Amino acid sequence: MDENKLNTLYQKIAETVVETIPEAWSKVFIYGEILEDVQKGFFYYYPEGNESPVYCHDIPEIFEVEKEDYRNLWRQLIDNLKELWNEFRDNEQETWTSLTMMIQSDGEFNIDYDYEDLSDADDYERRIVWEHRHLGLWPEDEDDKEFLEQYLESKKDEK
Repeated sequence: MDENKLNTLYQKIAETVVETIPEAWSKVFIYGEILEDVQKGFFYYYPEGNESPVYCHDIPEIFEVEKEDYRNLWRQLIDNLKELWNEFRDNEQETWTSLTMMIQSDGEFNIDYDYEDLSDADDYERRIVWEHRHLGLWPEDEDDKEFLEQYLESKKDEK
């Protein structure tokens, strides 16, 4: 697979996310999930000097950003993620089911691909696990906390 093409695609993803964030930031965590018929994506970012992450879909309310402008950028992010997924498929590489990309404001980035079968997984529960794993967040809802605790306990048992 062409490394230059991959780097260009990573750059497009990063640029779209950075364009979406209306303030100075220190770190961004992007989640993308692409299958033949499903495309999802979201991100959290840490504002500069702040230890509480901001969820991307909260940006329009917090910053009075036009919802249509935000939606257009979000769709661009999904399109960029799909283009990256297609690059894997078109080059006969194993297609990932989800990815996590971490970007720091100094330009450093890391990307992790996951190949887990997501067909039986619950979207909401996957997000709870991802938020905990990558951001250290605990759900506020008691049922969600219980789910996460059981999930983490089951992962201990697998080791």
